[in-house]
Amino acid sequence: MITTDQYFRWPGHEPALKPHEPHHMDAAIVLLASVNHLLAQLDWQYPVDPDTGCSISGSKDGRGDGGFRLATATTGAPLSAHKKAHAVDVYDPANALDSILTDELLDDYGLYREHPDATFGWTHLQDLPPASKRRSFYP
Repeated sequence: MITTDQYFRWPGHEPALKPHEPHHMDAAIVLLASVNHLLAQLDWQYPVDPDTGCSISGSKDGRGDGGFRLATATTGAPLSAHKKAHAVDVYDPANALDSILTDELLDDYGLYREHPDATFGWTHLQDLPPASKRRSFYP
């Protein structure tokens, strides 16, 4: 299970949480409920990323930017769903999760993902539709 504490954590600064607004916590609770429900349905084993110590990917130079990102974060797009607490990168070192997800399954849980070709080693899930409105989209 991915928790809000993990989602807002600064790796290496335990247990301090990243600064965020109350609406970020509300959004993260909804997002993580959908993600965790989907992963439980798939009997996902939640591999642990050695960079983050949890199942959130930290593949971006080990900085742990797979959870919530501050508005000042340089990782990803300027309007990234991570900065709104609507996206999480699930650690997926063998791309096993991406290989079993389908657009129909994502639709059942109200989720979208970046295309597996763009996310080697993690699965990006978000609960906001991208501009294309496609369940699997290229960033």
